[in-house]
Amino acid sequence: MAVGCLAALPAVAQDESEDVSYPELLDFSTSTKASAISEGDRRLGLTDRSTESNEVGLDIKPEWVWQLSPHWRSKLRLQAFAATGQVDVSDEIGGTETDGFFALREAWFDYNGLTDYPGESIRFGRERLKEGTGTWWDDDITLVRWIFDTTLLDTTVGVADKMSEARTDVNELPKEEQDIARFFASTRWQWRKDHYLTFLTTHAERYGNGEDLRPDSESGTPARVPESLTWVGFRADQAYFDWHSRSTVQYLASFGAVAGTDARLSEDPAAANGFTREERDVSGWAADLGLRAQLVESPRWVVGVHGAMASGGEKPGESDAFRQTQMESNRSRFTGTRSQVARFGEAIQPEWSNLKVATVYTALTDRDWWAANLLYHKYWVSDVSGTVISDLVEPDFTGTSDNLGESVDMVLGYYGARDTGTWSDIDARIRAGVFFPGDAYGDDADSARHRVVLDVTKRF
Repeated sequence: MAVGCLAALPAVAQDESEDVSYPELLDFSTSTKASAISEGDRRLGLTDRSTESNEVGLDIKPEWVWQLSPHWRSKLRLQAFAATGQVDVSDEIGGTETDGFFALREAWFDYNGLTDYPGESIRFGRERLKEGTGTWWDDDITLVRWIFDTTLLDTTVGVADKMSEARTDVNELPKEEQDIARFFASTRWQWRKDHYLTFLTTHAERYGNGEDLRPDSESGTPARVPESLTWVGFRADQAYFDWHSRSTVQYLASFGAVAGTDARLSEDPAAANGFTREERDVSGWAADLGLRAQLVESPRWVVGVHGAMASGGEKPGESDAFRQTQMESNRSRFTGTRSQVARFGEAIQPEWSNLKVATVYTALTDRDWWAANLLYHKYWVSDVSGTVISDLVEPDFTGTSDNLGESVDMVLGYYGARDTGTWSDIDARIRAGVFFPGDAYGDDADSARHRVVLDVTKRF
């Protein structure tokens, strides 16, 4: 993970002897993506009304990058999306159904005149904050952060607030995400060639008052509201997310913990604001271990295994369930190819909480032009007294079995030339997943639920 590197753009060498006119447009491009999306019933056949759908969508993202002066840069990225019906856009932000919107994705300024060091800057505005695993940060958010980027050390420290989704189809944030200030920091150190140690921390502090949590017609009563939560994470890896890597063996060891307080809300018509509020102590942990072996160097053929676990369970006044930061996407290049793959399954996409997942995968790629990924996941509930939250599957498990099910994913991608202006710069991708519900959903659940997304992207 190199948060400082993610949004960094190619350095612009400024020769003081040259007569440069500002502002200078460094880059302009537009990405146009056409998609076909097919989904099985999110209710797993447990209700009379099915949510099965087959839709098409169009997504347009223009972006501009300017050099405003020798020390100031800025970026603006917009989005327009339209679909024939309600579809999930979880490759952008998790768990959001929509049939269209206009959005402000990024709008930030960057100042690198603090010191003479070229990799140091201050950035503020709305930015895509992302780290390599996607399980901590991968979201558009309003922030101010300091960036320090070197060959061996990448560091960022900042504060953020999800003031708005900046989308025309979302009137306001869900109640559980409103009025929360976030502090975040990460450091990634290359202690030897291709071996990295990463430390991350996030703190979320609610500054709103209890009256703001009353139910509304759009999001109802929020189930869990952060009050004061702190996450700490540590990761050791051998260039695990570098799709150009030629290492024969690669490893990943990731550990995280959350502690603090949150509030559990339940509907209560007799209460003045429509709910009762129970404050809880939170203490949870999670781990993800992965090992990958390269069988053939060119084209690169790898096999890998992962074991992930997140604590779960609730008692009156306390919770030992791990919960994520609400800035995650759970998408990354963890298979060793260029493909962004859902870490816990394309057709279920659960939150990393109260969950055990065993993953086996194989992938084949030439590293630059194409990639093929095949994955198998097996799921268990960590604590049957807790809950499991999914972006794509609505019913909770019955609590009588810890066998949540299994899934199979196939992700194929072709990546065209990076030079825009020709028809060779087309990307094509298919993400296909099937989830097979286990005994935890009962005998009446459907035997399978699918999600298939075909994307064709043209850059201008």
